[in-house]
Amino acid sequence: MVINIYRIGNIVVTPLVTREKDLGNGIDLKTDKLSETESGIWFSIKNVFNSTLGQEIHEREVLVKTDNEDDNKVITEVTTKSEVKSFYDGFFDGLISHLRTDFEKFEKIIHGFNAMHENLPKKLYDKSIHPEIEWDAEVRTSNELCDEEKNFLSERKEYIREAFAKYVGVTVEEIHVDDIPIIGFAGSGGGFRAMIANTAYMKATQDSGLYDCGVYFGGVSGCCLALASLYSSLYATKEDPVQAQLDGFKERLPLHIVNDFLDDLSNSPSPEAAIELSFSGLVIKKEIGLNIQPIDTFGCLLNAKLLIGKDPESQRRDYKDFKLSQQKRFLEGGKKLMPIYTAVHQVQREEVQDKVVPENVKDEHGQHFVWYEFTPFEIGCDELAEWVPSWAFGREFKCGKNHNRIPEQNIGQLIGMFGSAPCVPISGIIEKVEQVLSNGWIKESLKAIYEEAIDIIGEEERTELEGISLIDPAENYTFSSKLENKDEILRFIDAGISCDLPLDPMVHPSRQVDVIIAFDSSGSSASLDFFEEVHSQFTKRKGITSKKLEGNDKYCVMYDYSYTPNGKGQDATTNGTPDSRQIKLCYLPFVPHEKVDKNFMPFKDRSTSFAKFDYTPEVVDKIIKLAKQNWLEAEERVKNVVIDAWKKKKDDRLSA
Repeated sequence: MVINIYRIGNIVVTPLVTREKDLGNGIDLKTDKLSETESGIWFSIKNVFNSTLGQEIHEREVLVKTDNEDDNKVITEVTTKSEVKSFYDGFFDGLISHLRTDFEKFEKIIHGFNAMHENLPKKLYDKSIHPEIEWDAEVRTSNELCDEEKNFLSERKEYIREAFAKYVGVTVEEIHVDDIPIIGFAGSGGGFRAMIANTAYMKATQDSGLYDCGVYFGGVSGCCLALASLYSSLYATKEDPVQAQLDGFKERLPLHIVNDFLDDLSNSPSPEAAIELSFSGLVIKKEIGLNIQPIDTFGCLLNAKLLIGKDPESQRRDYKDFKLSQQKRFLEGGKKLMPIYTAVHQVQREEVQDKVVPENVKDEHGQHFVWYEFTPFEIGCDELAEWVPSWAFGREFKCGKNHNRIPEQNIGQLIGMFGSAPCVPISGIIEKVEQVLSNGWIKESLKAIYEEAIDIIGEEERTELEGISLIDPAENYTFSSKLENKDEILRFIDAGISCDLPLDPMVHPSRQVDVIIAFDSSGSSASLDFFEEVHSQFTKRKGITSKKLEGNDKYCVMYDYSYTPNGKGQDATTNGTPDSRQIKLCYLPFVPHEKVDKNFMPFKDRSTSFAKFDYTPEVVDKIIKLAKQNWLEAEERVKNVVIDAWKKKKDDRLSA
């Protein structure tokens, strides 16, 4: 027996090399042999992760097999005890094949994680990097728009006046800013497919002149990923940010987010800076005593894939690309649409005060999904009428005031949370699978098997089973005084479990959106029946009377909303005028088109499946073309809706 000790940075690894028998837990490397030094690097990286996350660790003997039995190795693997381990293993397994190809590259990776572990805790309290640590925050308890959003709205309407005049075909002098309809775009979830498709719809509407007339762009899940990168210096500073982002997808997405994440980091001009920017959110969470979940690490991988630019050292100087609140620098003067991100907090009957969540909006299990919106200005919930500054999210609050001062959360932790579909309850997974599967014997057989299993365990256990999440949601301290959380933790999950479109923020009591243009590239687009089922739940919960208009087709379905902001499903503390509100919803599902490929069904095709995390330029182009064609089919009707909304507001102003 020979014990070899390797030191890389401050990490000591001692793989045990022996000729003992197979322990039944091996890694088959076929003809590829790992040298002892390579084995040392492999386990060093795992060890750095463990020490960075502060997880308790244990050792396990694993046999590394080669073609020659005499060269087999039994080595001691250092891993975490928590469920984080199983998540890590998926992308660490891909490292073995890389070790022999570029030894020096991965030494840089190890150095980067070591440097983050040693240096980042000191930076957390550097006010030149994080000026917000000198600020205090209070919970705002009103559904009036915050002053920053009011200022943005005023500036945006002035800024788009000329573009709107051009779009409706009149002179600028004929446009009064008060008559310009407030247009909100709503992008669905659907993984990377939705991220690409929503950006493609942005480009299609931009080409028609409508995008530049918009005020808000809200997102669920995959659309949030598109917004997060669009409102970074990578694209927002370009002459045509939307086109630049589409080009960026073709460059970035061929490599898998998990299997090739080390390539993304090591190919960076500064791996150390790229690692710190991508993973620093985990250190912040550890610092304030929150548990780190696998979905937090997923957010770090999204950072590495989507937000690390060609000069990460420059990005590291101020962290602006990795703070949601800093996206407001691109909104100054009303020059861009305001992004709205979403997530939901699932609550049980016993956790909610009935005065906050009426019985009529709870589901059959007594559960309710409370919608939260995240903007560069504030994070909060109109249902509870509670808001905090975006830079203060993640702090502990007592009696409406922050109890501690910490840096703003890394946006990686937010986008991981926004796209946390694996964290939804089993009941939600069942619904999504049902949407994607075609009607037929396979679908019916699976349903029959599930129902037989339920018959065995009973309805009481069914309720408990379907409420379980396979992966724990991300944890954040609550700032709410109305949710009766015993542990004072908010566990946000993908809002798509409630509705695949961000309709909730579009009907905010004080936002006064006139036209919602919804792009649905989620599984709900498989059938209008799926959407209308979820849509009816949304309108019931918000107290909205919805009427489907005539002249619809598979490319565009129109709805007329009528509701009173202080009505059913809205919080009674809402401040504002309780006048009846009229909104038009234009629903555009992402459906096949014969001019692109009549057999290409995005929600079912393997090349664009929900769980697909690598996209070739050819597939990206196909999604762009399909969004363009679908938009062309709906463009005229949507334009008529916008013009009608403008004329109505003009008539109302003149008649008043």
